[in-house]
Amino acid sequence: MTKVFARELSHKLPEPAPVRHRLRGHERRAEILTAATKVFHRKGYEAASLQDIADELGIRKASLFYYFPSKEELLHEVLASIISRGIANLRQIMAVPADPLTVLWRLVAGHILHLCEYLEETAVFLHERKSIPAEKRHTVLADDHTYQNHFVETIREAQAAGLIRPDVDPKLAALSVLGSANWTYTWFRRSGSMKPEVIGEQFATMSVNGLASPKALETWRKPSLSKTSLSKPPVSKPSVSEAISPSAARR
Repeated sequence: MTKVFARELSHKLPEPAPVRHRLRGHERRAEILTAATKVFHRKGYEAASLQDIADELGIRKASLFYYFPSKEELLHEVLASIISRGIANLRQIMAVPADPLTVLWRLVAGHILHLCEYLEETAVFLHERKSIPAEKRHTVLADDHTYQNHFVETIREAQAAGLIRPDVDPKLAALSVLGSANWTYTWFRRSGSMKPEVIGEQFATMSVNGLASPKALETWRKPSLSKTSLSKPPVSKPSVSEAISPSAARR
């Protein structure tokens, strides 16, 4: 009788709540940022609520306030983490020695590869940065200007070396390249036939060909694109500034 009663009682008791692993402070913050990015991408910042983010994590909304006092503060942190990851990617690329025209090519290709890898994060950044109040954008999005400046300064260096036409405005050129490249997130599909490496290589080549000086176009050779070519020194080749036959065929 006791066994029967215990069996019947066990059927009536609710399932125990799943036990969440206890995370350290920085791990919990990272988890919240990841969940917030997903929710902002799915619903948009304006429509999303802290409750949506808490539900995504399976925690109480009150728990979020310990780490982020408001949804706006959470958006600031999400955008800052996205652009910080992008800058780290650019700096890794720029650490590989090369002439400035090759560096520019790698920056553009690397930007495209990074964008395609972090598609949802890119969409959130480009869509939701306008949600930052105008008086706070300079502070919150300071690293966005740093990101752009890596392209501007590389174009200036290439110009000083005679590899980019003197009539090109470096800032306008950088904004044009980035503006066009950023639009990739609206049409790129991971399941599509066009791979990120193909997009990155062709986009980088078109960008460089549109900016390079006539002399550079006669001598410069685009590097091969691979994961390693963006993080490790490539096989030694003559630099653009070295004497290469002007009669060499263009690529």
